[in-house]
Amino acid sequence: MCPGHTEPASTSRCRCGRGARLDVALLVSSCSTSVDNGSAVNATNDAAPGGAVNVGLLDVGNYPTKPSPPLGSAGTAQLGAIVEGQRMANYVTGPWEVDPSLIRSYANSAVVLKNAAALKFVLPEALAAPASRHDFVAGFYTAREDVDRKMLQNAVLRFPDPAAAAAAAADFSAAAATEAVLIPPVAPVPIPGHLDTTAFSHTFEQPGKNLRWTVVRAFTARGPYVLVQLAQATDSLDTAAALIAKTLDLQGPLIEQFRPTDAAKLADLPIDPTGLLARTLPVSPDDASVNQRTVYEPHGALQFQTDPSRAATLFDKAGMTHQASAATLVYEARDAYSAQVIADGFFAEVGAIGKPAGAVKQMPTSRCLDLSQGKAANFYCLATADRYTIEAQAAQLLDAQQKTAAQYSMLTTP
Repeated sequence: MCPGHTEPASTSRCRCGRGARLDVALLVSSCSTSVDNGSAVNATNDAAPGGAVNVGLLDVGNYPTKPSPPLGSAGTAQLGAIVEGQRMANYVTGPWEVDPSLIRSYANSAVVLKNAAALKFVLPEALAAPASRHDFVAGFYTAREDVDRKMLQNAVLRFPDPAAAAAAAADFSAAAATEAVLIPPVAPVPIPGHLDTTAFSHTFEQPGKNLRWTVVRAFTARGPYVLVQLAQATDSLDTAAALIAKTLDLQGPLIEQFRPTDAAKLADLPIDPTGLLARTLPVSPDDASVNQRTVYEPHGALQFQTDPSRAATLFDKAGMTHQASAATLVYEARDAYSAQVIADGFFAEVGAIGKPAGAVKQMPTSRCLDLSQGKAANFYCLATADRYTIEAQAAQLLDAQQKTAAQYSMLTTP
């Protein structure tokens, strides 16, 4: 629940350990064979310190060790809308790009918006109602905060065409102008440099902290999209309005790079265009969140990182091209050395908050951590297989180890 607002927090695909992405400890086994997506790596010529990994000796539990058959297309417009929203993640401006202090996860920080009902994660119910009337297609939402100082939410909502987006933006704005708030009034506010943006402000008091927040909510129609922001600040209205202005400066040009799918052809969208998801430990469609069962490009993957600024530097250094998200996470880097760079970076981050746990058996260079808090058990493991970095996580150490071993096997089995 957002402070002072009625919208619920979103349910993200992977919130654990490092906070904003699936967290698993470092396993550093790399293979010398160069790998293309969809091709197995050489598991018997392991170049990592500690020697080769004998896949036949790994304890994989009941997890599969061979790649899935080709995953094909979405098949339905409903699943196609999720795939479209996942694609949009790469073209949505993250709050940390607007203000470097906006790093900490806020609520669940990032979520694919699969239908009009999902706009409850972005807007109060009364404000979100126009989306269904104007045939909302799909979207993506991201949020971060600087605790007790600032918070920024940014969402891009896609509609069938510019006319529908303009009508939806107008209706959103009309509803926002009469939003019921704890401390009236709701007042219109200009956004510097963006005369086409409609925005409204109000204030609220945060119980227990003696903080008074200024809130600005903004709507901008841009082509077939509505750009929606909510900014909060404890110092001034100008701070909140400036956050939205900078967001729009970045978000407008970025979303124009996205190639939207014809709404009538969403069912034809491929689930796994790179082939990497088929080589990732699967999660069933029934169990997958809207953020899972996909492959993200680098900027999209940052939406789920605990510290996206730090991760951006790491990914750039490693030449990371794709992140597959399923029962594990698999990152594709430039080469085996670069996969090791990602694994080392992740372990340095997670190791600061975790306790050492047993390595994956028969994988002497693997590393696992105990990230449990109170009664909530949480274990995290990391590994590499040639140019791939593997993350796995589970409530039991053995389960995390078996997931890691199975994922390694899947990447190294023809």
